[in-house]
Amino acid sequence: MKQHIERLLLVIRPRLPLLVLAVIPVLIMEILSRGNYMEMMTWSYKHVLELLFNEWIVVSLLLIFIAIFGRTKIAYWVISGFLIILALISGVKLKILGVPLTPWDLVVAGEASDMVKYLSNILTFNVLSVILLFLVGSYFILYRTTMFIKKVALKERGILAGIGLLMFLAVYTDLPLPVQKWFGIEAAVWNQVQNTQSNGYALATVLNTKAMFSDKREGYDDKAVEAIVNASPTPPIKAGDSTTPPIKPNVIVILSESFWDPTIIPGAKFSKDPIPFFHKLQRTGTSGTMLSPQYGGGTANVEFEVLTGNSMRFLPQGSIAYNQYISNEVDSLASIYARQGYTSTAISPFYNWYFNSNKIYQDFGFSKYIPIEYFKPTYSGPYIADSEVAANIIHATEQSAGSDFVFANTMENHFHYFPGKFPKNTFDVTGNFSQSSIGMLETLAQGINGSDNMLKELVEYYEKKGEPTIIAFWGDHLPALGDDYATYIDTKYISGKDDPDFLKKMYSVPLVVWNNFDHESKDNLNISPSFLGPYLIGLSKQQGNYYTNFLTELAKKYPVIPPKDHFAEMNIKEDDLKDYETLQYDILFGDRHAYKNYLKPIIDPKYMLGFGPISLEKVEADSQDISGRSSITLTVSGNNLPPLGYVTLNGKALPTTWKDEHTATALVEGTLLKTGLWDIQVQVKDSKETIVGKSNSVSIDIGGR
Repeated sequence: MKQHIERLLLVIRPRLPLLVLAVIPVLIMEILSRGNYMEMMTWSYKHVLELLFNEWIVVSLLLIFIAIFGRTKIAYWVISGFLIILALISGVKLKILGVPLTPWDLVVAGEASDMVKYLSNILTFNVLSVILLFLVGSYFILYRTTMFIKKVALKERGILAGIGLLMFLAVYTDLPLPVQKWFGIEAAVWNQVQNTQSNGYALATVLNTKAMFSDKREGYDDKAVEAIVNASPTPPIKAGDSTTPPIKPNVIVILSESFWDPTIIPGAKFSKDPIPFFHKLQRTGTSGTMLSPQYGGGTANVEFEVLTGNSMRFLPQGSIAYNQYISNEVDSLASIYARQGYTSTAISPFYNWYFNSNKIYQDFGFSKYIPIEYFKPTYSGPYIADSEVAANIIHATEQSAGSDFVFANTMENHFHYFPGKFPKNTFDVTGNFSQSSIGMLETLAQGINGSDNMLKELVEYYEKKGEPTIIAFWGDHLPALGDDYATYIDTKYISGKDDPDFLKKMYSVPLVVWNNFDHESKDNLNISPSFLGPYLIGLSKQQGNYYTNFLTELAKKYPVIPPKDHFAEMNIKEDDLKDYETLQYDILFGDRHAYKNYLKPIIDPKYMLGFGPISLEKVEADSQDISGRSSITLTVSGNNLPPLGYVTLNGKALPTTWKDEHTATALVEGTLLKTGLWDIQVQVKDSKETIVGKSNSVSIDIGGR
């Protein structure tokens, strides 16, 4: 035994200088993730234990990577480079969105474009100076001292790997000695800024990762859920049950990207009102504010709350519910209205895979999903115009014979807001603030003006049509106007990050609810997104479910649910929300006990992308004989031909011109111009080259030569 210990010490002693080496990436990470040197120094002094934990984590990773590569220098550069890049992106994200980078960001499939937005703001003078400091310090210690063994023998690599893994697991599990528990170190998952500021970036990331894979809840079972459901003031509605209300209005729900009213900024003067129609609806009908769980991004989380009634307040800040927590069917507004004979359609001017939307909308009970692959390519700036979203909403309701539930989101006003985003800007802003702020406000004004015009077009269309209709329209979050809330501070909309009204000012978005059949009701709404669905069910006089019944009653007591650290100031008792949290747990992580009596599946078995099945009825060639011809033009006729679809000949894509949903033409030339049987089909691909839609095949016989 003594010999084994001595051999172990022989391996460990030469590695002790790694403790010194690991200090460099730890401190550099803290500077980059926090944004300045002083905050790093203050944290290091006040949080010595947390600093040691961060050091411990980096040393453990170093040992593991030394075991992998067998060389100290390579291992150091690899692990340090990886950690510093993460901290750098985290610091930039914190400036833009007010939330640091979390493990949840790294598991969001297909959203690399969001990471690119953060990377574009990286190379500042301060960042370059910190990286230079890192390189110089690392070079000096690694190459100008003899503290480290350069190459590790193969027999020792296994020992180092074991030590490194045990060290890392000790932090992750807080075993065998629960040091974290003793000293009150825990992941503040509800406030990620506080989490990283207190624990340091490396430790916060490890604790977040642990929380990400932990969703166990004590005291949860079938009886607990049943007791809450039965305590609802009205009995739970079973799927398939129905009564006939006097009217069944269309319900159109529009989440408008970054829609906010900048005219409330004191001292900002706009050459004209950017949202005159929205202001008119505010004055004449139901309107108010919604306290968003997001700032600057995270649209899917707001959508998640509105459609399902679930709350992000019970999930870690920085997480994306669609990508992490939806793995089964979830009763939503789409399925609730579908049970009552509505056609439920989701419309989004972005890719079908974004935020896992294709699967999510199926799980929510939509019958149709219209992603960008089925849009006309009508752009305003870098994104699809809001007017095109309006056109698709109208087309969806025209297609169906009965009432419609439509959920749509928009993209025209999406981040960024630098001048030149739109081909033409028709707004001027004046005020006692920087040119940068003026430029961003003018660009924002142009963007929300497109949103306002969209709202006006829809209201006027359904007003004229006379078909009973409800339109709910709101912004998902405030726009990110510069790093660290620069424009909001510059214009004195807020005094700074410590503004006493920061939550209200930076997370409250405007909301209007219009209808053309009940002109007497005029509600003043101040709600959380999760309560909008129950409100609309009540307004439309349709049947909800046990969950919307529960939420309707809860909203009477607590119409707004803020982050947990604001419960006291808003007189909210956390125990009063336990039943809400239990029902949500049952839906997302539990056995969905409350769904057991449903008579009809939530998921629509006929769910599809597009307005309907793509079908070909006829294919005509401008010549059946290719003799002496360099090309043949095909005209295909059918139904639901998508604007971005393309014709294929024996599986090969052809240059295609879309005319309307019934007709398209395609050019056959080159090596494809051969006699024989031509198998013709229409297909649709997404940005990942995945075929997301295709028609039946029609064959024609071409001869000649």
